[in-house]
Amino acid sequence: MMDTPFEAVAKGNSEFSREFYRVVAEAEPGNLVSSPMSCLIALAMAHAGAKGDSIPKIARGLRLPENITDALQGLSEVVEQLREAPSVELSIANKIYVKQDFPILEEYSTALEKYFQVEAENVVFTDPSTADKINDWVSNQTKDKIKNLVDSNSFDGLTRLVLVNAIYFKGPWLKPFKKDKTHNRPFFTDENNSVEVPFMYQKTHFPYNKLDELDAQLLVMPYEGLELSMAIILPNKKEGLKELEEKLATADLGKLLQSGYPRDVEVYLPKFKIETSLDLVDHLSKMGLSHIFSDDVNLTGISIAEELKVSKVVQKAFIEVSEEGTEAAAATAVMLRLGCSPLLLERSPIVKCDHPFVFYLNFKRAHVFGGRVSNPA
Repeated sequence: MMDTPFEAVAKGNSEFSREFYRVVAEAEPGNLVSSPMSCLIALAMAHAGAKGDSIPKIARGLRLPENITDALQGLSEVVEQLREAPSVELSIANKIYVKQDFPILEEYSTALEKYFQVEAENVVFTDPSTADKINDWVSNQTKDKIKNLVDSNSFDGLTRLVLVNAIYFKGPWLKPFKKDKTHNRPFFTDENNSVEVPFMYQKTHFPYNKLDELDAQLLVMPYEGLELSMAIILPNKKEGLKELEEKLATADLGKLLQSGYPRDVEVYLPKFKIETSLDLVDHLSKMGLSHIFSDDVNLTGISIAEELKVSKVVQKAFIEVSEEGTEAAAATAVMLRLGCSPLLLERSPIVKCDHPFVFYLNFKRAHVFGGRVSNPA
């Protein structure tokens, strides 16, 4: 039975997210937060203008269906369901900035409006205030969590379009941590070094699994409304993060993150706040997207006035995890379950996140944010 566009995009997003995390994590040491979803949406807005051989080439890189209508329809449905998630605050906004007097095709404008609810604005890219205008919009969409996404040096006389996606999430835990249970404990950055940081604690029912093949534990903590959750993958070894990330690079992330079984778990989780800035062109090229940055790319579905290519992709992301829940944001600018039997253990497992771990913020099978905590201090 054929996947619906929604199912195909959700599956593709899982693969895209895995690869996105792999290439970014290889290049970016230390604490990390990123949004594969934000990146995917921003690039899909460019993909909407692809023609000829560029359609399947870009689709493969984005892990989207090769039928461009199915790809855009499926992604639009994923975004719409995200926006409607109950009991959390989740906004996804898109914008296109177009050079003053640069003609874009009506067909492209219609597609952006239909699938992405895009607002278009004409600007003068050589005017330094244009960067401020874009940054103000992003800051407003992300409740001031993402600032200075671009600067005036991001643009020049050849800039024709800037496609921007902003995602903001604020969600209360289904089972909040009690503040009087939060105490300082050591977090081991490696075998021999540690920092004292506030650790939250609770013993309650959470989806959990021992991931023997990854030499790790999985903990899934739902947010109110139950449609979004944070998954933590904690290596068993204090210095097991690198090995874990290597194994995750070939894992079926969608199945893996759905492999938890509800049971009583003792959780020790550090409070953390992470911000990351990423220049994504090299990372995306390693994922099979080099074509969109090449002179051979065909984006004549955007405009026939000039030959266009994507020259720059930048992202800023933010996440804060506390007793009440999680706040996260990301903005991207594009210039043009493993099967196993339920666990039968006598005592509650302990998930003590006192050394580097990986996290994902998920909506059903789609991954909105992902990253690692190397040092929460």
